[in-house]
Amino acid sequence: MIFRLLRHNRMKEEFKMRFVADTMLEKLARWLRILGYDVVFDSSKSLKELIEISNGEERVFLTRRKKFPEGVAAETLYDLCSENFNEQITRVIKQFDLDVKSKLFTRCIDCNVEVVKVIDKETIKGKVPRMSWEGFNDFYECPNCKKVFWKGAHIKNTVNKLNEIMDSM
Repeated sequence: MIFRLLRHNRMKEEFKMRFVADTMLEKLARWLRILGYDVVFDSSKSLKELIEISNGEERVFLTRRKKFPEGVAAETLYDLCSENFNEQITRVIKQFDLDVKSKLFTRCIDCNVEVVKVIDKETIKGKVPRMSWEGFNDFYECPNCKKVFWKGAHIKNTVNKLNEIMDSM
């Protein structure tokens, strides 16, 4: 495991903790977003572009890469080494002392934007399955992609998976 902080040492400013995930870490990026963390992940961007974002916005660059092209270097890099998702997320949570509860489900897992509570349920009618619209009162919407979220069965499954990961730590 390699960790370099070249410009600063602000490891545990948790609410400012922001990441860029290398293209090989999509699942990790999505789970960090589920936990409420700001994670840039864009498989259409080159390694150089991702590192420029990481350096320019003072984000931690998460990767499993062993080599980087000449002249390309992340100023703040965390090398996960492992291909195993459970090990990856466990290492990131431990290394950065991430809060895994208070910001859960506050970001869009696709856009990385904070979701907002839907005030008028009628405004999202037709955007969610009828049974969900009828069975739930609280909905959240991504202001960017307009995807709607609610606390259905997937929430329980996600929390169970997260508890499983936390119990293994």
